[in-house]
Amino acid sequence: MKQDPQKINLSLVSHTNVGKTTLARTLLGRDIGEVEDRSHVTTEPEDYVLLRAPDDSELILWDTPGFGDSVRLAKRLAGRSNPIGWFTSEVWDRLTDRTLWLNQQALKHIKDISNVILYLVNASESPDSVPYVKAEMEILTWIDKPVIVLLNQMGEILPREEENKEVQLWKDFLSNYKFIVAVLPLDAFARCWAQEYELWDEIGKALPPEQQAAFTSLKATWVRQKQALYSSSMDAMAGYLVKLSNDKEILAAQSLVERLRAIGRTLGFIKKDLHGEIQDAQVALSTRAADWLCNLTQKLISINGLEGKGVKGEILRRMRTDWVTEEKIDTTAATLFGAVAGGAVTGLAADIATGGLTLGAGTIGGAIAGALGGVGAATAYNVKKGTKENLISWSPSAMEGFVVETVLLYLAVAHFGRGRGKWEQSESPAFWKSLVEKIVKEENFDFKDFRNQRIDADQRKAEFVKLLDSVTRKVFKELYGVTI
Repeated sequence: MKQDPQKINLSLVSHTNVGKTTLARTLLGRDIGEVEDRSHVTTEPEDYVLLRAPDDSELILWDTPGFGDSVRLAKRLAGRSNPIGWFTSEVWDRLTDRTLWLNQQALKHIKDISNVILYLVNASESPDSVPYVKAEMEILTWIDKPVIVLLNQMGEILPREEENKEVQLWKDFLSNYKFIVAVLPLDAFARCWAQEYELWDEIGKALPPEQQAAFTSLKATWVRQKQALYSSSMDAMAGYLVKLSNDKEILAAQSLVERLRAIGRTLGFIKKDLHGEIQDAQVALSTRAADWLCNLTQKLISINGLEGKGVKGEILRRMRTDWVTEEKIDTTAATLFGAVAGGAVTGLAADIATGGLTLGAGTIGGAIAGALGGVGAATAYNVKKGTKENLISWSPSAMEGFVVETVLLYLAVAHFGRGRGKWEQSESPAFWKSLVEKIVKEENFDFKDFRNQRIDADQRKAEFVKLLDSVTRKVFKELYGVTI
């Protein structure tokens, strides 16, 4: 006989104005209730389906009224066992203090229906300096259900070791309350979905055996949903990097004098400077990169259930100055240059033959001298490299930097809680950047070789997905100790 679908009820409780509804929006991925900077915005328990499994089991999240006068509320609950206390709670408070009465009604409901309590605290306050916490522990004792404490309003994102110290402070303070099964950081503004793995694990531990099968199905549903969003994010990021790696600007033909100067700069005889046309090409590449990054930001925002948009003005400040210039050496100019220089070709021909020559990216060993040397060098380079025009594109080091920034952008989106409101671009924590840079280096991805490979766009995209996925998984492991 088929069993009826199970419902597992989580109740989100806290002191008033600590951020329950904000966190509920972040966990649900949609806007619910009202969020205002005042007490008692939520007046009655409200239920929302957080997850529904294929067997129709449901995980229900209850957003509840915040505790106001916690000390009085604890006394009311403690006195309900005698007739006078019951009358005061059920009749007198209803007539004289409706907020207190609503709190008591909500708590009765929580006690009756909840399987696990999620108790939200303001982590910006020291636990022993907030008198209402002890009173609320008495309230939670009366409810008599497993409690997971969630630390909200944690402020600036900290490295894992420093965050653990703050978590340990609350664990030590609450260690005498045996109904508390876990203390976790889960900031409504800046939690990352990867942190919810630990929340799911702790909920599973707190549930009775008869609910484990339903919970396992619900958790698997959540994992599938999050992995699908993660995969879509990696795919969008890889598509952005493919565009950058293929992007180039063709430089118009130069005058003979300009070509001679360009060869002189290439060979190190003339100090390098930026020609106006090259600057224009750099601006064109940067503008396209900014447009594509803006579009990528928009895609990541949409994929991850947020609202808002990437702003091009903010992105343009990320413009790069790391370029690769591939200049075709004009044979006429090279002949003239060789005739002026005089002498004989030394190390240049061998350098070209081994593929070691990169015009525009440094000086060339040896010396060009003689008309034959000049023409031979130009022809050998153009045939070897297949360069038919002057090109400017992103260098391998620039592409490595783009990978770092793309992962940082994803981390910023993944940590932006829905309850925070519309997406806003902000600087990533410094330790994020150093961590991502380190992991990207450790991947030993040869951006120069990858750029020269004769593979199509789909193959390039697949390689970038592989790189981004590996880096991001390692970042999550370092930041939160989770394997996604």
